[in-house]
Amino acid sequence: MAVENIFVMAGGTGLSLPYLNTIENKISKDIIISALKEENKDLEDITESEEESFSIWGYSEFDNNLKNNPPQKGDIVFITSNNAAIYIATILEVSESNVLNYIWAGRQSWKYKLIFENVIRIFIPYPKSGQKEKWFEEHSFSPGVSNIKKVIECYKNGIGFRRIIDLDDKIGPIQGALKLGISKDKVLGNFSEYCIKTNFECIVKEI
Repeated sequence: MAVENIFVMAGGTGLSLPYLNTIENKISKDIIISALKEENKDLEDITESEEESFSIWGYSEFDNNLKNNPPQKGDIVFITSNNAAIYIATILEVSESNVLNYIWAGRQSWKYKLIFENVIRIFIPYPKSGQKEKWFEEHSFSPGVSNIKKVIECYKNGIGFRRIIDLDDKIGPIQGALKLGISKDKVLGNFSEYCIKTNFECIVKEI
């Protein structure tokens, strides 16, 4: 059995644009099946799922960080935006089908499409030098300051997303894509501890 890995991927401006955010604006099962049939992919996981639509995100073949370490089925992905982790999801399938190109308004720079399951919207900031408390009010994915008091308390104590992915010794924004060098179990354990520490305020909703 292949080792399941953890990836961190920057969401970019697409997350903030409703017509491009195909994590929350899911794609129908029928369209995905058509795309996977074109590639002769195994359809069992999709067809047997009770879900009628799925979240999809993608990345370019020119992403140097992923060329030699591409995300695979079963891997877990954190997607970030503006110095916070916004989604956590499991890869159900990876597709290169052109059938799916239209979902990003014709954008074809993302050759690889990641079809997700078990998607959860989260809000986990990572401490960044100079970041002010007002940032929590203005962040486009913030659930609201009154709803994340424990999250803010942890942030002030230097506890955030970097602690979860074992990069506390690094500073500055997380750029591009990153395959983590620690085990899936370790990251999920850290994530669970953070959820408990913040009274699960970091969990916004299931997608």
